[in-house]
Amino acid sequence: MAFIIALLCFAAVIWILRKWHSKQPRGTGEQAFDGGDLFETAPIGYMEIDREGIVRRVNRLECKLRGVGESDMLGAHCADLIPKIDREKYREQIRRRIEGQTALVIYQREYTHDSGLKVSVEVHEQLLRNEKGQVQGMRLASIDVTDLKKSEDAAYETAKELQALFQGFPDLFLRIDKNDTVLDAKGGQRSDSFLRTDKFQGQNLQDLLPAGVLSQVCTALEKVHSSNAMEMVEFSIQDRLGSQSYEMRLLPLHWEEWIAVVRNITARKLSEQRLMNDAQELEQKNEQLEKALFAAREATLMKSRFLANMSHEIRTPMNGVLGMTDFLLGSGLNPEQQEYAESIKRSADSLLALINDILDLSRIEAGKLRLDRVDFPLRSSIAEACSLFALQARAKDLEFVSSVAPGVPEEAVGDAGRLRQVLTNLLGNAIKFTERGQVGLKAEIVSQTRDAIQLKFTIHDTGIGIPSGEQGRLFDTFTQVDESNTRKYGGTGLGLAISKQLVELLSGEIGLESEPGRGSSFWFTASFGKSARPEVAASAPPPAQRSEVGLRQTAKPRATMAKSQTGTAQPTEAPAEVSPMQKQMRILLAEDNEINQRITLRLLQKLGLAADAVVNGREAVEALEKRKYDLVLMDCQMPDMDGFEATAVIRSREGASRHQTICALTANAMDGDRERCLAAGMDDYISKPVGLEKLREALCRWIPSVGAAAVGN
Repeated sequence: MAFIIALLCFAAVIWILRKWHSKQPRGTGEQAFDGGDLFETAPIGYMEIDREGIVRRVNRLECKLRGVGESDMLGAHCADLIPKIDREKYREQIRRRIEGQTALVIYQREYTHDSGLKVSVEVHEQLLRNEKGQVQGMRLASIDVTDLKKSEDAAYETAKELQALFQGFPDLFLRIDKNDTVLDAKGGQRSDSFLRTDKFQGQNLQDLLPAGVLSQVCTALEKVHSSNAMEMVEFSIQDRLGSQSYEMRLLPLHWEEWIAVVRNITARKLSEQRLMNDAQELEQKNEQLEKALFAAREATLMKSRFLANMSHEIRTPMNGVLGMTDFLLGSGLNPEQQEYAESIKRSADSLLALINDILDLSRIEAGKLRLDRVDFPLRSSIAEACSLFALQARAKDLEFVSSVAPGVPEEAVGDAGRLRQVLTNLLGNAIKFTERGQVGLKAEIVSQTRDAIQLKFTIHDTGIGIPSGEQGRLFDTFTQVDESNTRKYGGTGLGLAISKQLVELLSGEIGLESEPGRGSSFWFTASFGKSARPEVAASAPPPAQRSEVGLRQTAKPRATMAKSQTGTAQPTEAPAEVSPMQKQMRILLAEDNEINQRITLRLLQKLGLAADAVVNGREAVEALEKRKYDLVLMDCQMPDMDGFEATAVIRSREGASRHQTICALTANAMDGDRERCLAAGMDDYISKPVGLEKLREALCRWIPSVGAAAVGN
């Protein structure tokens, strides 16, 4: 119906055009190009050209249809206003028509505006003559047929799709009139003697269907006419292959015609019969379990997607909370304000730790967590963990004791970050659940070969201990021994669950020995490769590496220790002394979030680096064309052009002699995000939230002078 209306509208426009042409004045000289207000206000686009094809006059609608200004058209050759590929051919056609060598024609043309809008027009040509009948030029009238063209294209595509469907479907489609005569037949199967189009075309159903089947069809057809809804009939036909089952779906077309779709369902009927015969056996199988397993897998995938999205959405504002809180803490607050700001900082740190734990657990459950295999300072990593928790132990008046066996190597091959994560979880729990006495760590060799070494780490405390009945479920997710309403010790119950999974990835085991009121001893083993780099003897081994030497920490008064427990780095208002080389360096920051942009610029200022900021990748590309930058900090998700697209454009424009250093600065922190950034052409990766130390560490990899000049911050 819509297509018919469009055709009627088009016919009306043609009639108006012809009437319009019949009323146009014909004179001499410039009168041939005259038309007054009628020319300008016409509902049709008009353009007049002289004998040379030069545009001498054009109305507003023609300019609008072409998407160009009047000044761009006047004085130009009409052939220069169309795509280059068609210009020469069109120039010759116009010349031949004006000279009377070829007849005028009606044709369609499509104009593409700068905005991407496409407009289809139908062009009618009329020669302009003077009073002597001499051709002075040509008038071209353009009718907007965009909607009609779309309707025609849609109708054509629909027809093609229907034709393809009919050819691909094994069903027989029949159009039948009120007298049960088949008006049209499509589809069907030549291999089926009943479902042949030539068998039904022009025939009456009374001559094709057995009496019993015809009665079923007529009854169903009455229901179709009364309810205007589909009805279905199943019947059987005997042929040379035996009994064949068919299904006929009857649908109303209009009051005089209806549609029948006939399908051979013999195979389905046989399958249904077999299913019925096997029903007893199928009932013995646990279908519900299969559905539950499938649902669980789907739930795990959905959870991973959800966590990835939520991680990005939470980390972006979290970067703002942590960054602004750090700046606030360094702004000279009064004691009450300082206390409030430190509380915000502790809460934000706790929330970020929870987010990281949940993401780690999700990666592990999805089997997507991969360990690094790189050389790292094993003894130093253990010492750093001990030093950190020795301070926390001192804050609670606890003794911290650590020992590392002499044979433990300085260097190893493995994932230092995951080892530190397990040590941090176990040492943190030990201090949290210990009110007095001692906490300690012991590292020793279990076994070793020429290429590998297995270590055992034991974290012991004199805390509350764990009942034997609770120890079996201690490594389950979201499980804590303290499940009372008071929840004195807090926490999520994820640390031990994640530690167990990480230890297994490190090819080790984890366990504990504990007694209520007497403390606990958690142990785990981990395997590492032996480093090929030569051992470097430490000039003064840190306290955490002294064999069996206790590090007793003298407790500070509670009033002075409360502040040091926050772990907040107080930012200074002025940067440390900056080297002359560093003053010449400049950073480009591409970040669309206003708060995160302000935070990062402030951090760069504290590191003594000048920086410019843009809000999307397109502006970053333009900035790099105007000046040289030592480093680009590139957010990944930005409007207009994201960081990945911008990096691709930058790399495509680089020559062999230059390379712009690009570091991703993104809230995407799921497994594989770093690899995706590097694969896109970026040189480095920093995940949000980012603080001063984290930013300095990354910048030092590309601007070494930052580390020396910013020590005072």
